[in-house]
Amino acid sequence: MSMDENSWIERVLQGDAAAFENLVCRYQARLVAFLWNLLGSGEDARDAAQDVFIHAYSRLGRFDRSRSFRNWLFTIAYNRGIDLLRRKRLFHRYGQRQARGGAAAVHAAPEGIEESAIWQPALRKVTPQERSVLTLKYNEDWGTEEIAAMLGCAPATVRVHLLNARRKLKKELAASGFVPGVKTVSAEEIP
Repeated sequence: MSMDENSWIERVLQGDAAAFENLVCRYQARLVAFLWNLLGSGEDARDAAQDVFIHAYSRLGRFDRSRSFRNWLFTIAYNRGIDLLRRKRLFHRYGQRQARGGAAAVHAAPEGIEESAIWQPALRKVTPQERSVLTLKYNEDWGTEEIAAMLGCAPATVRVHLLNARRKLKKELAASGFVPGVKTVSAEEIP
């Protein structure tokens, strides 16, 4: 943990709530991006990130300072994200049962991350755990050991998630006609 983080945490614990803002500023964008990749919705990601910071603030006194604050924060985010996905899945199933039963069901268009048409279907094939591992590995540049510690699993499990995610993405991207390494040429670029 950096000296700044340690001093900010100490100040918060001594009653300076404004010092927590430094931690929020340091991690907010990265945490929202991580949650966006996990949840598939920018609005859900921002809401979940706010919940994560509130949770972290309320439990900061229990934080073990020998651990990494970043890892602790992302662990909270991962757990909150998975819980949110479970609740959404249960709500979706309830809505389907209501629709089959003839009762009026509420249908809302799913919010997705604003990505290219190629990536959206490919990412739907990857499990939330696999998306989390991909995000932490490639967006946050975390090592296998760090990811394993955050997820509470063995490093081999992280490697399996990465392998499975890569295979699924490769298969889906190939099926959509995307060929890695081949640059598409726009009409303006043709002489």
